[in-house]
Amino acid sequence: MSIGTKVKRLREAKGLSQGDLALRLDIAQSTISSIESDKNIPNSLLLNKIAQELEVDINELLNEGIQVNISNNNFSDLSSAGTINQYNPVFNMQSPDIAESILKNQEQITKLMEMQSRLIETLLKK
Repeated sequence: MSIGTKVKRLREAKGLSQGDLALRLDIAQSTISSIESDKNIPNSLLLNKIAQELEVDINELLNEGIQVNISNNNFSDLSSAGTINQYNPVFNMQSPDIAESILKNQEQITKLMEMQSRLIETLLKK
């Protein structure tokens, strides 16, 4: 079962319209429609938000979904589910720790950039 089909079934089970879910996620209703019709695959951040809003583990959405093999900076689709949206790829998350690790790394990068900015400001004042 595709990610889009799972999102649709879970959304309907919660009694939410596409518009309701889109509003809760602060995205366009057309994005939900596109995901549910498998025209678009949500990136890992959006997929995580969807899972939280639908009160399921992200792995429940990913099981038997799109898996992408990353090797030598080349992406290849390992599923028979069709094409991958080139702007929003979903990476193989065999371990649920991968998405969390990516988010933590991004937070650390943000903190380092803030520290760098403060250091530059301090140096410019001297």
